[in-house]
This record gives sequence, C-alpha cells and structure tokens, in this order.
Amino acid sequence: MDDDLFLSGREHTSISMRSPSGMDGGLVNDHKDTQYNFLEPLDKAYECPVCCEVLNHPVLFEKCGHRCCANCLGEVMRGGGKCPIDQTAIDRDRDVMPDNVFQQEIDLLQLKCSFVDRGCSWYGTMKDIKAHLDDCKFVPVMCPKRCGKELEKSMLRAHLQEDCPKREVKCDFCNIPITVEQEESHLTVCGKFMIPCPNECKKGEIPREELQDHLENKCPQQQVPCPFHDAGCEFMSKRKHLHKHIKDDPIQHLAMACDVIIKHKKVLDDNDKLLTKHSDSIQIMERKVSTLEKLYGCQLVWKIEKWEYKMEEAKLGRKTTIFSPPFLTARHGYKMAMSICPYGDGRARGKFLSIFICICKGEYDALLGWPFCHRISFTLVDQCQDPAARRNVTYSIKPNIIRDNKAFLGRPIGERNASFGAQKFVELEVIKEKDYIRDDCVFIKCTIDSDDMILL
Repeated sequence: MDDDLFLSGREHTSISMRSPSGMDGGLVNDHKDTQYNFLEPLDKAYECPVCCEVLNHPVLFEKCGHRCCANCLGEVMRGGGKCPIDQTAIDRDRDVMPDNVFQQEIDLLQLKCSFVDRGCSWYGTMKDIKAHLDDCKFVPVMCPKRCGKELEKSMLRAHLQEDCPKREVKCDFCNIPITVEQEESHLTVCGKFMIPCPNECKKGEIPREELQDHLENKCPQQQVPCPFHDAGCEFMSKRKHLHKHIKDDPIQHLAMACDVIIKHKKVLDDNDKLLTKHSDSIQIMERKVSTLEKLYGCQLVWKIEKWEYKMEEAKLGRKTTIFSPPFLTARHGYKMAMSICPYGDGRARGKFLSIFICICKGEYDALLGWPFCHRISFTLVDQCQDPAARRNVTYSIKPNIIRDNKAFLGRPIGERNASFGAQKFVELEVIKEKDYIRDDCVFIKCTIDSDDMILL
C-alpha cells in the first residue's frame, strides 16, 4: 500500500472516507471529511482503485476479481470500461455484480472514534461508526444560531447559554427580546433607557421616550418663550422665571391678548361668510350631479322581451345567442355591444346564463386610448316593486392588458372584436327566483367605469 494513503500511529491507521449519497448500509456516513482511525493498517483489498478511499458498497469485476465503489463504477465505464488495476475490459451488464459478502467484511473492520485525539475513547466496527458519530460529544459542530463559531458538541449548550453573540436576551430597560450583538445599538434607541436631562435639572435621569415631553412642558431649566409670544411678547427665559415675568406686567399682556381676540374674531367672521358661500356652491353641485346621474347613469339597460320563447329557442339550439343594440360608453366614447346565451355557453350550458361584450368599430376610435382597459360590470336587475328590497346580481370584469388579449381589447380592425365576458354569470335556477323575470321580460344593465377614460 502506498504510504501517502495513511497517517500511521502506534495503534491505528487514519483514512478519509466519502459520504455516499442515496445509498443505505453500514458504511453510510453523513460526516464529510472525517478521518477514520483503523486499529490495524488497512489492507489494500479494501481500497477503491478509483477514489483511493475505503470501498463503499463494492461491486465485483468477475473477469479479473477486482472491485470498486458502486458510486465509482460510472467513472470507470466513462473511462473506457476497463478495470483501473489491470485494464481488463468490463461489460457492465455481464461482468459487474454487487459484492455484498465483501461489504460485510468491511462492516466488521475495527476502528476508533474519528475524534480520538479530542478525547473520545469509543472504538467499534465500521457499521457502527455512523451511529456513534451522530451522538459523539467530541464531534465539531457549527453554532445553530449561525454566529460562525465551530465547537465540540459537548460545549454547544454552554456556548448557546453564555457565549454566543446571537443568543437572545431581554433589554434591562424595556424587556424587549434582542440578541447580545444587538444590545449596544438597541440601547441607543430604547425608549425606556434612562438618560440625564440635558439642562441638569433636579429631575435627574428620565426615560428617553419621556424626555421630549419633559423639556417641552416640565423642565424648570428649559428656555421657553412667554405664553403671550403669539400675541407679540418677545420675552424668553427659563421656565421657572416665567411666572415672575407674567406677574410683573399683566396690563401689557392683557392688551396683547385683546388685540389677538379682535383679530381672531375678524378672521372667524370672514371664514363664516366663506363657509356659507361654499355650502351654497356644494348644494348647487350636488343637484347637478344628481341630474347627471339620472341622465347618464349606466351606459345601457337592455330590455329582453319574450324571455320564455328565447330561452326555449336556446335550449333547442336554434338561436343560442342574443345580441343587444350597440351603445357608446360616453357621448364620444367606445362603441360596444352585449350578447347573452340564455341557456349557457360551452361547459356552462344548461346550468348558467352566459354574458359577453365586444368592442365594435366606432367613429371616435382614433381619439381613444388602446388597448381598452376599463372595468365592466354586468347587472341582472331585480324588478321588485320596492327598490329597497331589490337584490341585483352583478359581475365585474377588469380587462387584463396583455399581448394575447389584443384580439379582444385592441382597436377593432373589422366590424367588431372577439367577445369576452362570463360563461357563469348567474345560475339558471337563480333567475327563476325573486323578480328577475317579470311580465316575460328581463333587464340587464351594463356599466363601464369611466374614471380614467379620455374625455373628448
């Protein structure tokens, strides 16, 4: 065996071993880059000729009797399919087989703990080393709080409780949980941290969060203006001297206060007149808005007559779609048209009323914004005689402006674009409830949001 494969000691031999991935068995090891200390020098027969490490799940080349790790077989085959020891040609399907008996020999190799130099006295077989390393208190581990410290597992508890800069503590002042490394910076902003009054008053130390109020309203040493400052008095002194200043010249301060009152009364009178004027303007505008809402509420209320006949025609497949008259979203807006499938469209047939809308070619298209992006709401109107008791059904659509939707939302090239809407607008059973159908008529309302629409 080559000398550089071993680190010889008086009683044992050390060799590194890979951590095989995706394999089960006695040699599986999750402790990468660990030295394995064998009690006896490792026989060359137990060494993989490819990775030069202890054989792991060995496979046997039947022609020549040599072995390699199962994980190294792929490298052998990629290198020409020859035994790395004697260059015998190998057929992967016929000449290679797992050598479980030899694996059992490897499992029984005697070795000491990989961390014997740290003080561990365990020794046993290869098949037991993984279980031991999982529990060994001498295994070096990284701090789980990610402070960067590497230490023996036996020292981890003390590190987390006493030394780790990322361990959690509570602020002595505000009791908020912080880490040790944050403690110094936290104290610079902690509201409960006690700091001395900058004026060195008798109050002494004050919580940081109360300092501003102390200086503005309480500190006797704080420089403050006269309470009649806004009235014209320019005197300024420490708070404890203000009382004497006010007491010494009451007549002048009273005159200042009277002047301020007179000015404020004039301002209040002017504001009262302005408020009355604004109130009158608001009332006029409310009346105008109310009138406009009645004249130009929704863009279309579509009255569909002979509902039962049209429903029957749709059921029989004779006329599955009904179109509304074209309408404009505004006086000079988009030209649109609605359509419905009384007995449903596609997968909604027989279960839902389907409703759609399309953009038609209009006179003002050159002046409008494209693609169309305004929210559309369809409403099935409840015709109950009491307007307060109506339970309308509304469905809203916000167009998704993407390239794939250009055929629906772009400026029309032909007479009209493809239709879009809701296959499942309202269930057919629901339509029969309440007063959605009255006198064999149905009303469907269409409202187009005009908040961001170009006004011509």
